[in-house]
Amino acid sequence: MVREIGTTPTKIGILELHYHSIFLYTMARVCKTKNTQVTIFTTREIYKLIEPHLKEKKQDYTIILKEEKESTNKYLKKVQKHCSEQIDILFINTIQETLKDLPHYLTFKPRCKMILTIHNANSWLKQKYKPSALIKPIRMIDSILSTILIKKIILKKFDAINVVYPPIKEYIQKNTNYKKEIYTIPFTFYDPEKTHKTNKDNTIKFVVPGAIEKSRRDYETIIEAFNEILPEYKDKIKLYILGRPVGSYGLNIIKKLKKLKEQNYPIYYFEEFVPESTYDEILSESDIIISPIKLKTKGIGEIEETYGLTKGTSSPFEAIQHAKPLIVPKNFNVMKELKNSTLLFNAYDDLKKIIKDLIDDPDRLKKIKNQAIKNSQYFSIINLQDYFTREILKKLHRNKCQ
Repeated sequence: MVREIGTTPTKIGILELHYHSIFLYTMARVCKTKNTQVTIFTTREIYKLIEPHLKEKKQDYTIILKEEKESTNKYLKKVQKHCSEQIDILFINTIQETLKDLPHYLTFKPRCKMILTIHNANSWLKQKYKPSALIKPIRMIDSILSTILIKKIILKKFDAINVVYPPIKEYIQKNTNYKKEIYTIPFTFYDPEKTHKTNKDNTIKFVVPGAIEKSRRDYETIIEAFNEILPEYKDKIKLYILGRPVGSYGLNIIKKLKKLKEQNYPIYYFEEFVPESTYDEILSESDIIISPIKLKTKGIGEIEETYGLTKGTSSPFEAIQHAKPLIVPKNFNVMKELKNSTLLFNAYDDLKKIIKDLIDDPDRLKKIKNQAIKNSQYFSIINLQDYFTREILKKLHRNKCQ
């Protein structure tokens, strides 16, 4: 039974057993208000990643960690018992849409409200297989059986779902039969400490964050555009490729970047994993984020997903967190809060023109940078906590009293 909300602090649980450490930190901060008590259920590895960010706020949370040799089923039984006795609302951040993970949740049903964050809308709510699935029978069988578990058992256990990117909610409402509440607590929040750092020189710093991976981003377009811009503007701009190379595609892109670097162009790249502190520092001191996203992808299994429509991607959240303007492909579904600080390109010549216009018009650059700061404030921790209190805590209390 859910305890009376309003007379005593609401007890919130947050469970993350996979990899979304940044989102776990976001949820921990959003859910911890003056009227809540928060318990984090996670692994030691994930907790090590969020612990430095919690800093002195660690004392605000109860931490229950999965032991190294403890099985997932045994740990979930412990979580279920604790939640049934002491938690009002449990947020589950990640359940993978595969037979490796879904069976763990077949019997998991604590006596409290549960809200699941889904990261792949089609995989959970509108299963549509890619044609290539037919030549991968093992993955296809996994996807079909996983779909049955999701539809018949798993999803029904949850009182509501959350999506990290607001346009995903609109997609679900228009394209699926899901009738329960859909919340929109984003992947991360605006952090003023990471925003107001100034560029250390007079150049315009463009940053392309994320792994150099063929299936995720089109780096050829970036190279083509800057290859034509740099001869004229090399003293006015810098380009940072902020991610490690993945596979032969990544290594090939690094070779092309090296050739540009050999011409004394101001290009900076990394051949190994970029440390978090370096990643954050470069983004904080940047002027504009460019994300050449490839829109089509797939969730776990063979179900097609679309970045910005059925699945979130990192670039809008990095723009929010660091309050930076964003440049993305024209067909990317930009959330309304970021539209007037986002520029769209269709091909490399569009991208080249956008970049040249920003270099040649300092006032336009200043205007869009100021707009990005204003837009990010929609996602301040205070605003997200207000949303959490208004849309989740108060509604839960109201429903209980009816």
